[in-house]
Amino acid sequence: MAALVAGALALAGCGGPAQPSTLPALPIDPASVTVSGLSSGAAMATQLHIAHSGVIHGAALVAGVPYQCSGGTLRHSLGRCMKANEPIPTPELIELTSLLALEGYIDPIADLADDRVWIFRGALDPYVQKPVADAIQYYYEALVNPANVARVELEQAAHTFPTARTDASACNETEPPFVGSCGYDGAAALLAHLYGTLSPSRAPREGELVEFDQQPYAKAAGSEGLADKGLLFVPETCRPGGDRQCRLHVVFHGCKQGLPAIGRAFVLGSGYLDVAAANHVVLLLPQIEASYHPLNPMGCWDWWGYEGEDYATKRGPQVAAVRAMVADLLGETRE
Repeated sequence: MAALVAGALALAGCGGPAQPSTLPALPIDPASVTVSGLSSGAAMATQLHIAHSGVIHGAALVAGVPYQCSGGTLRHSLGRCMKANEPIPTPELIELTSLLALEGYIDPIADLADDRVWIFRGALDPYVQKPVADAIQYYYEALVNPANVARVELEQAAHTFPTARTDASACNETEPPFVGSCGYDGAAALLAHLYGTLSPSRAPREGELVEFDQQPYAKAAGSEGLADKGLLFVPETCRPGGDRQCRLHVVFHGCKQGLPAIGRAFVLGSGYLDVAAANHVVLLLPQIEASYHPLNPMGCWDWWGYEGEDYATKRGPQVAAVRAMVADLLGETRE
């Protein structure tokens, strides 16, 4: 398996001179693409979902914020979008979403109608307060079928990704790698909401976790925040050239949680790999790093505009880069 995936990546340009494509086309159902993320990764997941709802068909958000909540300012990002120190103008954000769609900056909002959304917050989260999660729910229930929106809040959880692992950090702790032993399998729960009933994880896990070169995508999109390498998990059943139609799920890490900061601790500890391997789900795990930019010292995804005012639209450098990764995995023709 390792040779098959690594060989496909090598043929696509990974590890050699920069090429227009570094990810191989895999046997993925185009209607299966979904996204999730924690904290700034949840904000980024929302942006990718709203900007490309014609391709992204569901989102799971752990300690996230509503779309365009920051208004492109760090003041709102740290204030109303996290501390809830002033009301979030959710009706205005919904109206802005509609306007951006009409102007072609994002996909038509009609594409969102049948999507599925999963919202999680820890009741002990010191960063993201309850009114913020309320605003996310209000926002999405105005755009998708409310019956497709699930909300989970764990009383014992802090700002962390919840797992059933017993060897993770305490659920009520907020510290890297932000993976908590909460007696709750967050990865399995969110993927089950997005895809329906899943098979339980099993050992040994059958699949391969490989690195790929993100820089061709970063350069093409004009992003300076992406790390050199991203991660791709391919279950044994989804190898290149296979005849099974697999699913594709994009996972965005949070601040201080990427490869340059903590290595693979989040990826290996979150539980995503086990449930993905058992259910034919390819995982794309893009990576961000702390950049030279003074507004991104903690390696956060851009949800307040440090890479430009179009950050939350199709024109956003990070949105565009990840969308191109998805295109290559789906075997789409890119201009």
